[in-house]
Amino acid sequence: MDAKFVFNQLFWFYLSYFLIVIAYYFIFGIIGLIEAGRRMHEDQIEDYESLNHSHFTLPVSILVPAHNEESCIRNTMLSILGLNYRNYEVIVIDDDSTDKTFDVLQGMLDLEAEDIPYRDHFKSGTIKGLYRSKRYEHIRVIRKFSRGHKAGALNAGLNLAKHRYVCVIDSDTLLEPNALLQVMTHAEKAPERVIGVSSFFGISNGFTVQDGKVIKRRWRANLLGDFQQLEYIRSFIGTRIGWSRLNSLPILSGAFAVWEKRFLLHIGGFSGQYSSEDMEITFHAQKDSRRGGKAKYEILFLPYVAGWTLGPETIKSLMTQRNRWQRVATEAMAHYAPMFLNPRYGTFGMVTLPYFLFYEVLGAVIEISSVIVTTLGFLTGLMNVGQYASFLLFLVLFQSLTTMIPLWVFNYRQKLFDTGGLLYMITLSFFEMLTYRWITTAARVQGLYDFCRGNHAFTRMERPAQNSRGNSDHTSPLKDEETEAAVR
Repeated sequence: MDAKFVFNQLFWFYLSYFLIVIAYYFIFGIIGLIEAGRRMHEDQIEDYESLNHSHFTLPVSILVPAHNEESCIRNTMLSILGLNYRNYEVIVIDDDSTDKTFDVLQGMLDLEAEDIPYRDHFKSGTIKGLYRSKRYEHIRVIRKFSRGHKAGALNAGLNLAKHRYVCVIDSDTLLEPNALLQVMTHAEKAPERVIGVSSFFGISNGFTVQDGKVIKRRWRANLLGDFQQLEYIRSFIGTRIGWSRLNSLPILSGAFAVWEKRFLLHIGGFSGQYSSEDMEITFHAQKDSRRGGKAKYEILFLPYVAGWTLGPETIKSLMTQRNRWQRVATEAMAHYAPMFLNPRYGTFGMVTLPYFLFYEVLGAVIEISSVIVTTLGFLTGLMNVGQYASFLLFLVLFQSLTTMIPLWVFNYRQKLFDTGGLLYMITLSFFEMLTYRWITTAARVQGLYDFCRGNHAFTRMERPAQNSRGNSDHTSPLKDEETEAAVR
């Protein structure tokens, strides 16, 4: 077979791949715009104040797993205490921390040991102690020996959770005051169908945080964080709102997600057999929901800004995180492969999973091989200048359009960026392909390789410290009046 013919065929394959992905984002951008508009209209007419003071507000158990989170657990707890929600309990699970995480909690909450019956329904691991806050009667802390995965910590909290809905958040998540109220409003509208709901959260790197509240959003302060912000918007707004509209979400992120407790009990809690509990449980929910054909349940993703989370601040920690994410995606796809292109699983099997396989799992290999193959073809004369130039153009368009479409949709509804910030983000989207994109792509390729070699281990990311004002000594106890003032 002629080498030039092979290179030409590969050229058209890569070009077709990028065109299909751009078209996918364009279609889901339109769906997302319509869906976001509908949700934002509902948000404007919703009487949240009456809902917040209603005795019929659905109670929620908030689970906060924490392992060596002394630098951020204080702000996270203050953001929870500042929620505009009537009826909730908080269960913090100190998962064998070796730093001062428990000391920070002790100082904030004035903990006392309690002797209550504890049944480990999910084999979550040995408990060191159970504690209740003397300052806030709705807060408990569990200290346990780690089983090496987040699922064990969540299951320990699930053992104590007493409410119908369970909200899972990461220990570095800063919730907006209305976050829980907004998502639970949608659960209350269809409590027999909605088993999971989440909403958008962004990157807080470079932000100024005081007493659990973001008091200043700063763009251009942290380049790596800004690139991640673009990536989050592309992922959450570019695809997840559309998937939600089709009831075909592949993941509710563990940084902020609400699940119905009955469903969690039905499937045996969070699985510790996988390297990521959030993606596995969402795949499991989609499979369980569609067992009889048409989906019995709904899993929703909303366009509201629910909160903020810390992203990696070094290239090394970023690559470690993306390596793990790639292994997680590949693991989920491999385990639930029978759902792929299976009409029995509706749009999840026929629309979401094909995208998931060819973009999330294999996309990094396709992207990096496209550059290598086309560059090699151009240098050896097997591809002409026009072909190579058009390929590079499509590569840049692929990156910028798949970012700008969801960025415009999101900012049109949420007004997160002013004009200067929006222009900065648009400019950044063009430069992403020259720098940041290839860092994450290399990490994803390595992650796929590691998975194929049998490396499915969970790797923890080193947390950056939050840029705080006010009481920034996270390891020192807060006095009673300081905590109360911060909450107010």
